[in-house]
Amino acid sequence: MLDRGKLSLTGRYGIATGGAVTDPVLLSVAADFDNQVMRKISGLSPADLVARCRDDSELLVTTKYDGEGVFVYYEQGADAFAFSPAGRVRLGFPALDELAARLEAQNVRRVLLRCELCLAHHPTGQRDGVAEVIRVSFSGDAQALARLKLVGLDVVMLDGRDLRANQVNFAETFELLGRLCGTDEAAKSHRMHGVRVPERDAPKVFEALLESGAEGIVVRRLNRAEAWKVKPHKSIDAVVIGFIEGEFEGQYGVMSLLTGLTYPFNQQDVLMQTFVRVGSGLSDAQRVAMLERLRPLKVSQPLAMTDSSGRAVQFVRPRLIAEIHGEDLLSAEAGRELKTQALRWDEASQAYEFIGLSNCPRLTFARFERLREDKEIASGGARMAQVSALEQPTTSAASGDPIVRIVRRECYAKGEMLRKLVVVHKANADVPFPYLIYWTDYSAKRAEPLKVSLEVALTEERAMALAERALQEGLTKGFVAV
Repeated sequence: MLDRGKLSLTGRYGIATGGAVTDPVLLSVAADFDNQVMRKISGLSPADLVARCRDDSELLVTTKYDGEGVFVYYEQGADAFAFSPAGRVRLGFPALDELAARLEAQNVRRVLLRCELCLAHHPTGQRDGVAEVIRVSFSGDAQALARLKLVGLDVVMLDGRDLRANQVNFAETFELLGRLCGTDEAAKSHRMHGVRVPERDAPKVFEALLESGAEGIVVRRLNRAEAWKVKPHKSIDAVVIGFIEGEFEGQYGVMSLLTGLTYPFNQQDVLMQTFVRVGSGLSDAQRVAMLERLRPLKVSQPLAMTDSSGRAVQFVRPRLIAEIHGEDLLSAEAGRELKTQALRWDEASQAYEFIGLSNCPRLTFARFERLREDKEIASGGARMAQVSALEQPTTSAASGDPIVRIVRRECYAKGEMLRKLVVVHKANADVPFPYLIYWTDYSAKRAEPLKVSLEVALTEERAMALAERALQEGLTKGFVAV
């Protein structure tokens, strides 16, 4: 069922990025459930929810949790584990142990549950999303792992019964989830929060759950397989301050736009904040036309910025306003305020100046909607007040360059082949993972001679575990230390 050789272990906790589930039937059932059930839950805007829900028919309104969708497999006499059809596996963390103990107490022989792996609300009241779930998962830190929660969303299989088709009677599944997972929402594992209400009350429940910190809701009919997910909708006007160009579908154009928001300013000196880089929503024709429009506006770069593919951001004069749509504004993650680059635009010199990092919310699932030809920054067309009450950047004196310490460095050779391990610690860097584990694989006669991989860790214990795994997997017979 599990290839334990794929797991990176820290005490009882283990995680594998892929390939650890060896049962093809289990993987197939999970993938089929995602495709035939979860991905068929259609999206609905808050306005459409109001328009559609008008009568007294009963609906089940459940909380939509902001985390990672996983399956949990439990079998008597074996370790329970959480996994995704793509192959990521986790086991031995408190929420899973709590759920397994509850299932064992009910004499459940075998069960496959669809759950959401998420985090308990941060003490500040903020909601941590899937990025923080993944960070905590890979950290292996016991205190952080204790914040993980497993929320039961559906029952796929139970003691040999296939319940995938039970979407037409989800009220029964909801009750079964309460029995299997529990209903105590303060526990580390429990059934999703849900209420049965008349249709016309669904918008009120949506607003109330958003106020309590939920990501959104899922609305279900109780007498047929029909469900919608509803998330908040944001529309922000931001000034285009840069772009990335590249090739797509045999054409060449804008891959994404870098946008910014302005603080109160005079005509000569404009303070602004980088907001979001957006490429989704641009049509092929818009990408080509936008490039021709932006190239004449190019100015020198105030700092080096790239996308994940290493393509450079080309900065432009702040002339165009883009309307950007998204789902939510997040101001912090893992207890830290989110920050972006604060810039000063000098109209006289036609140049930007980088002045530091400053607090700025992040728009989730950003999508380009259109250019606002009727707006300009001089009349407040891209003001920061749309997302924050700040009237000036929150930049502060820099804490200095990170103190970099090489924790471990080893090199091994076999003929013309080299393998090198380097573990680095950045002591005062403002990063979520201060430990970096580099693995270099060089073989002169290979078509691609040099390969370098990077893993990250929150603690030194976790970093050493990853280093040992790299050595075990990368050093074949004949390599000697040099």
